[in-house]
Amino acid sequence: MSSRWIRLSLPLVVLGAGVAVAFWMNSQPDSSVADAEQVEADPLANAATVATAAPDFNRWSPQLQLYSQYQSRQSVLLTSPTAADVLSVSVEAGQRVEAGALLVQLDARHLQRQVTQLQARRNDLLARIRLEQTQHASNQAALSIERDLVSIAQRTVERLQNLARQNLSSATDLEAAERTLQNQRLALQQRELAISRYSDVQQQLEAQLAELDSQLDQALNNLADAEIRAPFSGRVSAIDVDPGATVGAGSVLLRLTNDRQTQWVARAASSTVASLGNLQGLSGWVETDGQRQAVDVRQQDPGSEGGSIGVYFQRQGDATEPATLNRYYRLWLDLPAIDAFRVPDASVYSNGFVYRVADNRLQRVAVTVLGEQFTEGEIWRLIDADLDASDRILTTRLRQAAQGLAVKVADQ
Repeated sequence: MSSRWIRLSLPLVVLGAGVAVAFWMNSQPDSSVADAEQVEADPLANAATVATAAPDFNRWSPQLQLYSQYQSRQSVLLTSPTAADVLSVSVEAGQRVEAGALLVQLDARHLQRQVTQLQARRNDLLARIRLEQTQHASNQAALSIERDLVSIAQRTVERLQNLARQNLSSATDLEAAERTLQNQRLALQQRELAISRYSDVQQQLEAQLAELDSQLDQALNNLADAEIRAPFSGRVSAIDVDPGATVGAGSVLLRLTNDRQTQWVARAASSTVASLGNLQGLSGWVETDGQRQAVDVRQQDPGSEGGSIGVYFQRQGDATEPATLNRYYRLWLDLPAIDAFRVPDASVYSNGFVYRVADNRLQRVAVTVLGEQFTEGEIWRLIDADLDASDRILTTRLRQAAQGLAVKVADQ
């Protein structure tokens, strides 16, 4: 019985031992040298991939970015010289006209009546002047006769007085002779007074004539100005009246702008201009709807207004700019060249430092921004920093950039 039990249980023991060994082997981790090397951690597994570039040290011209307005250097508001009705408007807004072209025709009938009335008054005044001149000549000619008559009357009185003392003449005759003498003396005095006042009367008449001539000239000018003509060649930029409208003296009729005498006007900070001194002689360019127009500084305001100074630019050459009057455009002014590193704008953080990439780690480097450039659609910063031309500068903008941050360099 026992020997049979042994024969039956021995296979079961061997089978159980095999199962136990297999379970133990499956539950134990691999311990080979190759497997240990395979599970070693990668320190850059989660690092951001970035791009770098070498700082370019050279002599660069910084550029000052301004916002300029494209303006006409010659623009005028044409107004009505007097109250009148608008008979016709010969142009349209936006139309180009030459100097002297008829723009607006006003009703000139009342202006013509005013000229006619003033001319009649002037003719009357000229007749008065001629009459005074004739009278003066007559008075001068009659003066000697008046004096002779006084002398004759004086002698007559003296003769009658002698006869009266001899009782040869009546008192009535003597009184008549004395009355005649007084009348002749009065006539002579009036003649002399008329001659002496001639110059004063003539000055009064000439003053009236000068005033009347001034009024007549103004009336003639108003009559001529009833035809509103272009004072210079340009473009009609606005029309404020229609045919049939009634306008008052000084009312705006239209605006004429010289679109070929233009300039770019920008305002720069007074502190910036003060540090640069005189800007004349500098040049730059304007970005106009995807095109570039070269410009030169023409002049600058001598004083500041609101902390800024006006700077006036003129285009280089004779080409017409593809620009719209009174619109604002971005302008870049080239400043005197300096020695500096040039790096992409995205490389500069907080306007005060860049990151150098060494051994896949970021190193913060303090910088001083000296200016900027705009080249081929990109903004570059000109900086002064403790860098070397062989350094690699972070050019990828990272939101969490920090000292010692691990990164993977794409160009490696």
